[in-house]
Amino acid sequence: MGKTALIIALGMSLIVAFFTMRLQSNSREGLDSTINMFTTTQARLIANSGIEVYLEKMRRDKNLKGTFEGNEVLDGEYDIYITGPDSALTIRSVGSYMDVTHETIVDAFRAPVPFPTAPSALYVSTAAIQNVKMNGNFTVSGFNHDKDGNLINNSGPNIVPGIAVDNPQDSIDIRNNLANNALNNITGLGGTPSISVKNTGINWKEYSDLIAFSADITLGTGIYNGGQLGTYNEPKITLVNGNATFNGNCTGSGIMVVNGNLTIKGTFDFRGIIIAYKEANIKTDLNGNGKVIGSLIVSGNSVDMNISNGTFKALYSKEALQNAQLNLKSSRFTILSWWE
Repeated sequence: MGKTALIIALGMSLIVAFFTMRLQSNSREGLDSTINMFTTTQARLIANSGIEVYLEKMRRDKNLKGTFEGNEVLDGEYDIYITGPDSALTIRSVGSYMDVTHETIVDAFRAPVPFPTAPSALYVSTAAIQNVKMNGNFTVSGFNHDKDGNLINNSGPNIVPGIAVDNPQDSIDIRNNLANNALNNITGLGGTPSISVKNTGINWKEYSDLIAFSADITLGTGIYNGGQLGTYNEPKITLVNGNATFNGNCTGSGIMVVNGNLTIKGTFDFRGIIIAYKEANIKTDLNGNGKVIGSLIVSGNSVDMNISNGTFKALYSKEALQNAQLNLKSSRFTILSWWE
């Protein structure tokens, strides 16, 4: 009896020891599995965070490409490799956490800048023209000019009105306020003075907001006596939040959106398209020897426009407009594929 009890006790001890060892082994395996899952997930988060961070950097720096290693985040790090043209970008991110790595590869392209149709050399879009004063030696021409303002052709293709408005009443108001010596200063499609009705249907507030996201240069209300707002070879998107006065030798190229009143004096020179927009009454003073080669758009609930005292020129240029449209870069991307 004593031997039997001893044998039973020893057997039970062995069984208990066996199950204890199995439980410990399972516990270790479970812990290892949990740790592996955590490190794998963390490496994945780090790699994906790298993609998001550099897409934002590329939004702000539109020429950003190359290799960027050793970026620290979430107690790990990631390396970024950006290759390809804007139309076929590849952003590769390798995230590392402890001894685990994760690779994410994104194919994308930079979306083009939405570019409005320029219906004329000067387009006035409003519910009411409050006041117009146009006299002196100004020139508003819908004939096609090159990027330097030289006449290419005054008949045939690529000819637009000198001035376009939304409705017949605005056309009448402008004609009635033209000084006698200014009738021949507005040339283009349809004879002289070239003033036509051509409603584009564009919501200029929505367009201004859309362009603002991709602005290369942002200015506030102020008087600007010089500076460069893009060049012809590298046009820029300029956003002015407020009323702006451009004096002196200020030059620019691309798209300029002015969310406020616009005053041009001095020898201001811009190639591309300028949009002066304001939800209330907008005042536009175009004086001095300034030039807008491309198109100028003025939009508001009501418009007060003054062109006098100088040789201001608004010259339609398909070349200048196409150059801006082709070479401007937006800050928006379309993701084509996301591989992990």
